[in-house]
Amino acid sequence: MDMVHRTAEVIVRDIAEFAKRHGLIVPDGDCLAKHARRVVQLGRCPCAGERSECPCTEVFADLERLGRCECGILVDPVRIGMLKGRNSSQ
Repeated sequence: MDMVHRTAEVIVRDIAEFAKRHGLIVPDGDCLAKHARRVVQLGRCPCAGERSECPCTEVFADLERLGRCECGILVDPVRIGMLKGRNSSQ
């Protein structure tokens, strides 16, 4: 669905459902709601301007590379732990 036609509440629900399906962590309700309002206001991802959806199709590449999406809204607890372990052993 086009970002212009989605409400902040729908975006919050979509992000929460996406996170649950993929075993990801999302921030507390206030932070997530603020992010969703910003997505609606801009009509795109507030952190990566070339991305037109949230959650976006690049999220899995972000998770692999960073352990989180570009915005930090979706976090992979397993990947973050692996990245932290790798960084502390260097």
